[in-house]
Amino acid sequence: MLNTFTYISEVYFDELDGLGFLHHTRYLLHLERAQQKFFEQLLGVPDFDADRDEDIYVVVHGLDARFRVPLSKPGKIVVDYQIVKIRSGGVTMDFTVRAPEGKTVYCTGTRTLCKLSAETHRPVPWTDAFRAAMEAF
Repeated sequence: MLNTFTYISEVYFDELDGLGFLHHTRYLLHLERAQQKFFEQLLGVPDFDADRDEDIYVVVHGLDARFRVPLSKPGKIVVDYQIVKIRSGGVTMDFTVRAPEGKTVYCTGTRTLCKLSAETHRPVPWTDAFRAAMEAF
């Protein structure tokens, strides 16, 4: 069984589209917020600081999202991440966006990140410490 990182996010009224549903692009914002907190936990740091922590310099390489049930109310949502594959400078994670009680699933998918060098903007391997933290998770 894979370990799950859980992040509670807040959906606001202004994120709803003209139909009254959470706009599909806003799910990505909540995934980003959850990823930041997940990486902070793995690094054991209180904030994102690319000058201090080179492993947070990443780009999204791939994203596959399936929208299951429309979210139509502001309030709390939960983003769950599970690491499914670690590569030299990449990581693939499954995600679920759901209601806090766990019964309603709004969106599921897979997200792949690639670590880049801040100087060259080319792919580079994870640091040994960060890779170990991901593997331990």
